[in-house]
Amino acid sequence: MDHFFLMIWHALLVALFFSFLWRTARRERIHLFLKTFLIMVVGGVLAGWLMYPFP
Repeated sequence: MDHFFLMIWHALLVALFFSFLWRTARRERIHLFLKTFLIMVVGGVLAGWLMYPFP
């Protein structure tokens, strides 16, 4: 499998778990899910991009 797909899958599952664990209202869960998911995906891509020039 592709590493990017695995990162997306992991971010999806973790964000879903955290949103159900920490929030009770539907709107709050959706907001936390999107925020957590995007931070994990964008952060992972950014970290990979910053480490690319180093061997």
